[in-house]
Amino acid sequence: MNKSIKITIAILFLSFSLAGIVFAQETAPTNTANQTVNESVNQDENIQAKNLGISEPTVLPNNPLYFFKNLGRNIQSILTLDSVKKAELKEKFANEKLIEAKKLIETGANKQMVEKVINNYQKEMTQVQKAVEKIKGTAETNIQAGKFLDKFIQQQNLQQQILQKLETQVPTSTLEKIKEAREQHLENFAQVMTKLENKEKIQERLEKNLEEVKGSNFNDFKNLEILKGLETKVSTTVKEAIQKVQETSLNRLQEKLGAMSPEEQEKFKEYLDKIGGDKEKQMEILQNLKTTVNSATATAKILKLKEKLEQTETKIIQKIESKLEKANCPPWVAPAEGFCKEGKTYIPKDPDTGCPLPPKCIMPAETNIPKTQIAPGTSACIALWDPVCGKNGKTYSNACYAKNAGIEIDHTGPCKENIESVAECNLLWWYDKKHNYCQQKKFCGAFMYLGLQTFKTQEECQSALKNALLQKSITPQNTETINTAPTQ
Repeated sequence: MNKSIKITIAILFLSFSLAGIVFAQETAPTNTANQTVNESVNQDENIQAKNLGISEPTVLPNNPLYFFKNLGRNIQSILTLDSVKKAELKEKFANEKLIEAKKLIETGANKQMVEKVINNYQKEMTQVQKAVEKIKGTAETNIQAGKFLDKFIQQQNLQQQILQKLETQVPTSTLEKIKEAREQHLENFAQVMTKLENKEKIQERLEKNLEEVKGSNFNDFKNLEILKGLETKVSTTVKEAIQKVQETSLNRLQEKLGAMSPEEQEKFKEYLDKIGGDKEKQMEILQNLKTTVNSATATAKILKLKEKLEQTETKIIQKIESKLEKANCPPWVAPAEGFCKEGKTYIPKDPDTGCPLPPKCIMPAETNIPKTQIAPGTSACIALWDPVCGKNGKTYSNACYAKNAGIEIDHTGPCKENIESVAECNLLWWYDKKHNYCQQKKFCGAFMYLGLQTFKTQEECQSALKNALLQKSITPQNTETINTAPTQ
């Protein structure tokens, strides 16, 4: 046999071996009834290769043999002619490349390597979309396309959870790259789904496949976060379908939580404190969950759940506050527990910097509308927080409520008069019960809390602090040398 032919055969054999054509693996069902909080978080966030139906990678992009692995993938792709099978293959490669990125990040790869592997994953997701564009028909007319879409939805959900987790594992310098990949992932998810499924069937298919994804008792909350991101990438008609899926998930989560003991409800509070993800989106979901719980029959367990949700809301706001400095945003102090029991807690963003501004309590206009003023011929609205401003200058929870009230929408988002007041910031001197020395920082919006004292000048702060400490017979700390925090 010709020597060059032998070499070619050897390369092909090695490439296929490293590429590892792997079929989906079934995972044993997990008993979620007695899970600890850490086990629940781990089940919902620590997605493994087997969950995606692939094998654990043994050759990573920092290995010299990785070239052969990619060569094998290219050969497989060339030899796969069927459009659906090619889309399945590209999706498998995307799964593999995301798990490779996960492994490298967990082992402390440098910034250049992390960005390289994330780029590889993004390119593969683009290839999935291109392959799907060549599939003829939709899931309704093409059985194989329907099967691919089912698996695709489930795996996209898991990929999004991996990306959310990676955001908590990388330094600030790499964080934006992961966020960029997560946004692109949602766009690809939306485009593939709307290409293969009729708009009228999207709700049904999403609900079916999200229920198929294994997770903890609290996994509906993670699904809701992904759905919140997905709804921003689709048309208005598809957005309505996704919001109906959210309503179903919210009701299911509320029923689970409402049936739990106070001890299990406490686990949910701790779960939300420990999971990663977009805390601002989680705050929106929590507002929707509160609305759903408020409409439930007021049993002892439901009343206890309301209390837990108030505490959880405070925790999430504190999480957002704690990340302000890392994001180079002006600091503010989280309001006390019970800040907005009856209304909706809204965290606006600075239009120029994108920084979260202090929370605002908004009372939706539909709360005070008598039933006699509801426009005739209207239907019940989904209880989701997607605020719009009516031309009457009032904020409604979503467009449906404004329509039912017979009010024309002026713009999306709360009315400006509801949020402008929170943007005002002042550079003040301060101390509180935990910090018995004067320091300076920028305060925005409704920043006061029990024990906080603020002053316009350093001298006023020192004088008041000295008097307060003398009354308690405590020696002041640093009354001569003031600890001045860096001006934000």
